[in-house]
Amino acid sequence: MPCGHGITDIYRRRLDIGYFLRFCYNDAMKVILIKDVAKVGQHGTVKEVADGYALNFLIARGLAIQATPEKMAAHEMAQKREVEARERDHVALVKAIQSLEGARVEITARATEKGGLFKSITVSDIAKTILNKKGIKIQEEVIVLQKPIKQTGESKITLALPDVKAKITLAVIASS
Repeated sequence: MPCGHGITDIYRRRLDIGYFLRFCYNDAMKVILIKDVAKVGQHGTVKEVADGYALNFLIARGLAIQATPEKMAAHEMAQKREVEARERDHVALVKAIQSLEGARVEITARATEKGGLFKSITVSDIAKTILNKKGIKIQEEVIVLQKPIKQTGESKITLALPDVKAKITLAVIASS
């Protein structure tokens, strides 16, 4: 027995059979999750799960790989590279937002004679226009609209991250 308890110990000490199975036969395996698994963990996490669950379900379905020392080292290096890439992307996004401070961006849309738009201007429309006109890729989550833009004219728009904010002017021009 791996934990030193024999069958006679269970009867003599009146140990719970669940205790015996849980602590004496604790066959657990460390796995690295490749995909999100409900009630287990998210992609990239290292979890310790039962052998049977790991071999028969997680690994068999391609949801996880066994965490050997080589794979753990490779996983840690990949996580470090991912964090560094996120840092670089964040710094580039902050610089892009700062460069757009006070900029004026024009967007054309179909409108009525009174200036009402047939389709309101969305955050994705604004992001595409900034990319096309200024050559700067801005994530849609960064653009903050106070209210939907449904009229031609100029609107103030905020580009916001937790550590930086910039205001730009969006000019909506009626197309013919």
